[in-house]
Amino acid sequence: MGTTAQPSTTPATGSFLNDMLDVFNVIHDPDGVFKRVSDRARIVAPWVVLSVAVIIITILTRPYQQAAFDAFKSTLTPEQAAKMGNRGAGGGPLGLIFTPVVVLVMLAAGAGVLWIAVSITGTQARYKTLFSVLAYSTITYVLFALVGVMVLTVRGKAGITGFEDVRPPLGLDLLVPSAGLYLGGVLNGINPFSVWGVWLAGTGVSVTHRMSRGAAIGATAVAYVICLLIICVPLLFVAMMTKQ
Repeated sequence: MGTTAQPSTTPATGSFLNDMLDVFNVIHDPDGVFKRVSDRARIVAPWVVLSVAVIIITILTRPYQQAAFDAFKSTLTPEQAAKMGNRGAGGGPLGLIFTPVVVLVMLAAGAGVLWIAVSITGTQARYKTLFSVLAYSTITYVLFALVGVMVLTVRGKAGITGFEDVRPPLGLDLLVPSAGLYLGGVLNGINPFSVWGVWLAGTGVSVTHRMSRGAAIGATAVAYVICLLIICVPLLFVAMMTKQ
């Protein structure tokens, strides 16, 4: 009696690894990656890569975030500081555990805004495909964050006097050094890496939805600015508390 051959899992594993590698391939071959996304939207693989990257970046920046948090607490009244207790910046180990969930929620929300922006152009937007496009394009955020880590390493914890010192001055905030915490955060979000990210995502929208590249990039830019304004809202509350 012959033995029945067992199905191999190698093709599926190889496909998943290729999907993960496309997070980096999109840097030099965006058209090729997004053509594959058009054929089959991928979410899990880029989400895993981004989650791991964000966890590593969070660990590397935690000492500087803590220094900024301590400086922030020093501006509070003793009663306000007592209510906050000894809680550290970043939520501690529990914060790291929930990082993949936060990344997933942020990508889902961003894809929703992008879906609305693309739909307004009259194109039949596909949410899952846009989610995949956004997930792959977010590699530029990781590169920006890594540059930020290098800037913080050079600056050192002694140079951190507030939350504004944690962000690398690589965006339009360079032109307005006196901008407040919220406006500075928004301007900092407009930098060469974010422009690159908008171009990447716009290219992905163009390839997967057969839109003109100009219209796709325009819709992506609008979606990015809306998301940027929303993401920086917590800075607005911190600025109000510290009067910055």
